[in-house]
Amino acid sequence: MYTIIIQFFIFLTLVLSFSADASTSIKIDQDSKVLQEIHAQLEQPVDMQQLLNWHKSTSIIKDNAQKCITNKNDQLKQTDNGLGILGPAVTGEPENLTALRTKLLNRQKDLQGEIATCKVIAVASTDLEQEIEKKRDNLHAQILLHKDQNIWAQINTFSAVGLSTWTQEKNYWFHHNHRFIFAQKNLQVSIAIGLFVFLLLLVVRKSLPESTKLGTQLSAAQKSLYHYLPIIAGVSGAALAAHFTGVLSPFVDIVLITWGGYALLAILVTWALRPSGVVFHHFAWGPKTLRSTLRSLRFVAFLAAFAVSWIITAPQDFLNPQQQALLWSVYHLLVISAVFRLVMEAGDKRPFKAYPFLRIIILIALLATALFTLLGYRNLTNYLFFGLLMSLLALGIGLFISWGLSDFWNYTARKDGRWQHALKHRLGLKDDQALPWLGWFSALSHIAVWMGIGAFILYAWGLTHTGFSLIWKYFITGFTVGTFHLQPFRWIIAIGLLVLLININTFVQRYLSDNSRIIGHMESGARHSILSIVRYSGFIIAILIALSTAGVALHNLAIIAGALSVGIGFGLQNIVNNFVSGLILLLERPIRVGDWIQVGSTQGYVEKMSIRYTLILTFDRTEVFVPNSELISGQVTNWMYTNSVLRLMIPFNVAHSADIELVKELLVKEGQNHPDVLQDDPRGIPPTALLLDVSENALQFYLRVYLDDCNKSFNVQTDLRASVVESLLRHNIRLAHQQQDVHFIPSQILPVDKTTGTIHDPLEPGNQ
Repeated sequence: MYTIIIQFFIFLTLVLSFSADASTSIKIDQDSKVLQEIHAQLEQPVDMQQLLNWHKSTSIIKDNAQKCITNKNDQLKQTDNGLGILGPAVTGEPENLTALRTKLLNRQKDLQGEIATCKVIAVASTDLEQEIEKKRDNLHAQILLHKDQNIWAQINTFSAVGLSTWTQEKNYWFHHNHRFIFAQKNLQVSIAIGLFVFLLLLVVRKSLPESTKLGTQLSAAQKSLYHYLPIIAGVSGAALAAHFTGVLSPFVDIVLITWGGYALLAILVTWALRPSGVVFHHFAWGPKTLRSTLRSLRFVAFLAAFAVSWIITAPQDFLNPQQQALLWSVYHLLVISAVFRLVMEAGDKRPFKAYPFLRIIILIALLATALFTLLGYRNLTNYLFFGLLMSLLALGIGLFISWGLSDFWNYTARKDGRWQHALKHRLGLKDDQALPWLGWFSALSHIAVWMGIGAFILYAWGLTHTGFSLIWKYFITGFTVGTFHLQPFRWIIAIGLLVLLININTFVQRYLSDNSRIIGHMESGARHSILSIVRYSGFIIAILIALSTAGVALHNLAIIAGALSVGIGFGLQNIVNNFVSGLILLLERPIRVGDWIQVGSTQGYVEKMSIRYTLILTFDRTEVFVPNSELISGQVTNWMYTNSVLRLMIPFNVAHSADIELVKELLVKEGQNHPDVLQDDPRGIPPTALLLDVSENALQFYLRVYLDDCNKSFNVQTDLRASVVESLLRHNIRLAHQQQDVHFIPSQILPVDKTTGTIHDPLEPGNQ
């Protein structure tokens, strides 16, 4: 029975292996032929599109080779397992087992050969892919650095255009249906309609109240609309009339689209820079600077509208490419000059003034583009021109959207808004509580915007769909750095999961802190310890889950711990010591929040206990940070560890002549009269007067009392000292003072003159 099971298992392995190998072998042969064909054609002149197609095919072949290696290794492992089950050949074993062993050995050799073939294809495809990329880069560089006529040669070529060409150009632009366009009544009617609408709206705008007129300084978004509405309405009226009358020509189309597009862009620019808008408070420019900037932006908008109208219309040009080069060079120089002036004006003002290096780079790039235009590097000029302008446009749009998002989230964070109040009520929050997760939503929205801006900038600089697909592939599948495989997608998921778990941990702490039914019956120190343990435990669990999601093997943490041990030996031992001490304090709880402790010369309340330090608030409101290691290794006095009862021994020094029993009676009486002193309480002894010392100066009594709250120590001592002193003086019991005995030697007493009161020293000259 056992032999039959082994045979069936090995037979199934062989069947699966052979069924998978049939199609794989054919695929390997096809990929090998494709690589050979690409390699043979690579030495011949090719265009950029062909290189892109070859690069895509080579990448697919390389991926197939890697999959082939993985699959063959799995099959080889199964074959090795089958040979391991059969074991070595034994004399007298059944012939079917010997035949199976032979098949498996042959299969093992075949798989090893196929793995070697797949590895060869993988290496060959990788090398060929690098060659294609190198040739593509060289071809791209040749295309970009191809030099055409410079600006002077373009002027000479343009001036040499023949009369017949100019006649064709004039007929194309100014003739429609074999008639001059301005001589056609339908076009004249269309122009008249457009002018009538334009003048009518001008009159209406003039008749509006003075508050809505366009002044020297923008004050509302409507002013830009009032200013450009006549142009838009006039252009729209002329365009509709020309369309219905059938007199639209390329010249009319370009003029209408250019002016209409310019008006719309000007409205958008003016609205974006209005004083009450999103952007203005980030600039805070003066009226003069604002007007100058608006003029530059409107000129750029006019040039952009002309380019858009040209692309939409796609007119037929009878000039050859060499003759057209001058027109496009002039257009490039106009746009570059306008953008250069705009960057110069805006670069000196806030907020762009904070980025002088970026401004210098942009100006240098614009100057280089203009220089290449003059020298005749047309392809390089087009590449830099489109990339720079699209990048600046994307950055401007990104800043506008980013500032708008910032204002939106700041407005959302306000507490006096009507819809904020409704949202808080919906979420069960109080009016004075902030809306949760606003910071994360704000960060995610800004990240999404700038990722989109970055993708647009990459596209503007020539990144194709294949490039984006490659980036997405590396983003999902990852790449290898040394021996570490990094997958950005998994790391982003891990970071998001870490943020989510940390916020959940914070929510759990807040819930435990606010919900008195769970830990509300505990003392404050116990609640603080539980919340601290929950906080640190949740943080550690969140990090471990995030690392596991990111693809970091947790068993590698042993290596990290070994590396950290070296760092601990050099300089982290104090941090680790405080960390471990903090854990011990939180678990054993010899010190709790709210306890009155003494550490060395520092006394005060424990205000906060963290994993690294303990915060002590002294009587003079000084906050002292004590490392946890000192609380573990040193001597700490905790006045409130088991209970808050405190014993006080208050000394009183009275004169020797005092009645001892009366003094004791008075001390006990004052102790019994104080409301904060324990009387008949099992936690302490009733007030007692003790005579503990008799010195040469005084009888030293002590009033021993017990308090139920050590926090009242200084107040009780003050009250008892005042009342006891007052009682002793009331009973004529004198308090003791420092005493000193003075002895007079009669033989050394000097005579005194009774009349003058002076002392006569016989040793002084004249008194002898």
